[in-house]
Amino acid sequence: CGIPPGESFTYVLETGDQSGTFWIHGHTRHQEVDGLHTPLIIHSRKQPVIDYDEELIMTFEDWFTTEFAVRQAYIDSLEDIRTLTSNFPKALINGYDGNKTAPITFVPGKRYRLRVISMSVNNWFKFRIPGHKMTIIEADGVESMPLEVDGLILGPGQRYSAIVTAHDSAQFNYIYNVTSYSQTLFSQGLIPLMYTGLINYRDGAPVKTIPAPSDEHLVWPEETAMQVADKQAPLPVDRQIELTMKKFTHTHHQHQTTLGNTLYKPVLVPTLYTALSMGDLATNSSVYGPQTNAYVLKHLDVVDVVINNPELEDHTFHFHGHNVQVIETGPYGNLSTENREPVAHKVSGPWPMWRDTIQVHGFEYIRVRFRADNPGVWFLHCHLAWHEYNGVAVVFVEAPGVQQQRQSVPKEMVEMCKRQGIPTQGNGAGNQGFDLSGLPPAVYPSS
Repeated sequence: CGIPPGESFTYVLETGDQSGTFWIHGHTRHQEVDGLHTPLIIHSRKQPVIDYDEELIMTFEDWFTTEFAVRQAYIDSLEDIRTLTSNFPKALINGYDGNKTAPITFVPGKRYRLRVISMSVNNWFKFRIPGHKMTIIEADGVESMPLEVDGLILGPGQRYSAIVTAHDSAQFNYIYNVTSYSQTLFSQGLIPLMYTGLINYRDGAPVKTIPAPSDEHLVWPEETAMQVADKQAPLPVDRQIELTMKKFTHTHHQHQTTLGNTLYKPVLVPTLYTALSMGDLATNSSVYGPQTNAYVLKHLDVVDVVINNPELEDHTFHFHGHNVQVIETGPYGNLSTENREPVAHKVSGPWPMWRDTIQVHGFEYIRVRFRADNPGVWFLHCHLAWHEYNGVAVVFVEAPGVQQQRQSVPKEMVEMCKRQGIPTQGNGAGNQGFDLSGLPPAVYPSS
């Protein structure tokens, strides 16, 4: 349950041995779109993969001129979604209008850890510093083996740490480049947007001109190219779940996309409360309501998840509660009608990278893997806010029996839910057994 207006709630996070680059954001009413987000950095007690002298945080975010609820009401009111007036967002860099961000200071000879965070909900960002190489040492809070690249590509929600070594001389300053782009309806010919900022070695120094090769001649990070620092081999599989995005026209030519069997929609009883209150029935996915796209996972099973994307548009997907091993990517769907290069089959090396937010490119599939060792109720959703709003998501109900034995919801949270009229017991409809009367009908692709 969300925190009601005028109230407060204290979250206590046990980080354990977790460290890295994260961001906090609200999920109620898509408030993360309207700016309810901030970086969260957890410093490790261990020696870093590569030593550095100083660290800098860089944040990228898209910024609309109207609130999400206003834009969505406008979209929902259209008789024909194809008449949508472009509303492509601008970009903020470190919280400022892209080209007005303060310079980044480099001291000659110093080694910097750049913690780069996409707090975006619609746009992808490319970031590079011409004349400087980057060495990736972390993705989404997981340390990686060093990987040298020319720049970073971040989908919505993704994060990297990259080591950049400053030049030995302060003779020149340099320009960094940020490109913001998207494939959604909001784009409509308004992309890409280009931003620049100053890498300041010395006040007043001339800016060195660096030839700009095309992106095709530069090295960018790929999901399968990275290797995890702790050299963990692929996990053996106990169960496979295959999720295929299905696009269909629902109403007023509005194209909807499902990830599971239906469009995800919140039900009357939060799924966590159903898992904790339904006893043995909590292991049956039906009690959560078809709108939740719930998958019940056995404790400690290794789950192999395949996400198929048969459409042109790219997506990023965020796994709550887990990092996942990126096992492979490859072609999926029919490319014959699109002017695109053939999709290659790419398999990770012997130590696949772990991360919590993955890119699924158009006409591709991705295979990821995790162990169900974190009992709870975990959301898997597209990180494009418009898609999440429309239900491109599923829920993993992990080890409900273990949850009932080990976990309880703080009394303050239960009372907070009750004050908002949100029930905290029963199946998805607040009833017993499989009686789901009171829920709105689920929306299936055949609708």
